[in-house]
Amino acid sequence: MAIEQRQHIRFSIDIPAVRHTANGDKFDVELRQISLGGCLLNLDERLRAGDDFRMLIQLPNGNWLPLSCKAIYEIKDIGIGAKFNDVTRFEQELLSQIISANLRQSGLPMQVDPFIQPPKMRETRSEEARSEERGVF
Repeated sequence: MAIEQRQHIRFSIDIPAVRHTANGDKFDVELRQISLGGCLLNLDERLRAGDDFRMLIQLPNGNWLPLSCKAIYEIKDIGIGAKFNDVTRFEQELLSQIISANLRQSGLPMQVDPFIQPPKMRETRSEEARSEERGVF
């Protein structure tokens, strides 16, 4: 997904989770990146783009946050991008707690607001165009 399409800031932190299939199988997975809208999980040959699944992510207090997910894309040799379906504001707040706790645990005690929109890439003008505007040729 291009940065211009992102609705949430993405964090590159490893978070263990449990993926549940439609037929009830459970698989331990690792989230390599996470935002309030989705995640990138480690590669899994049993999961394909378009598949729906449930995922449990452990909260800082030890409880589990269940989320409905859909695999959107696969990055060869890297992972599977998934979106969280119909995430409520409350679930986003819980995801924010998970992200903050994992950042602290990783030694990055930063105050981050995952609700802030990610910056959009700006169109850059060539040095030649800027020089022409300043009258430098």
